[in-house]
Amino acid sequence: MKKYGMLALATIFMCSLSVMAQNPAPHQDHNGERKEFKKGEMPMISPEKRAEKMAKELELTDAQKTQVQALFEKQEAKRHQEMEKVEKMRAEMKAKFENERKVNDEELTKIIGQEKFQKLQAKRTERLEKLKERREMRRNHSKEDVQNK
Repeated sequence: MKKYGMLALATIFMCSLSVMAQNPAPHQDHNGERKEFKKGEMPMISPEKRAEKMAKELELTDAQKTQVQALFEKQEAKRHQEMEKVEKMRAEMKAKFENERKVNDEELTKIIGQEKFQKLQAKRTERLEKLKERREMRRNHSKEDVQNK
């Protein structure tokens, strides 16, 4: 009997750990306030603040601090250029996929007919609406979790 009790206790403990691991803690800013970041979003500190912090930590001279700040500004400009390239590529890929989908839909219409294609479109629209609802529910649920903490 003790074995079953210990097994049940161990199972409950393991389940509670997995539940706690699924609720990530929100990030905190320098003031200790909670801040929620979207996936893929990273907070960026200005080059001036980064240079100032480095100057304090490493006891840099004013000349070194100025050079470090210039380097950080150059890095930030390069990062912005790269991000613009990525956004442009995304837009191009989206347009390409849209065109391919139109062509595929036209071919599918020829094969199955306009009436059945309209039924398919209605099902697609319904599926997208359900997906949007689930995303919105998740977003609202996560906001409530952050507010309750």
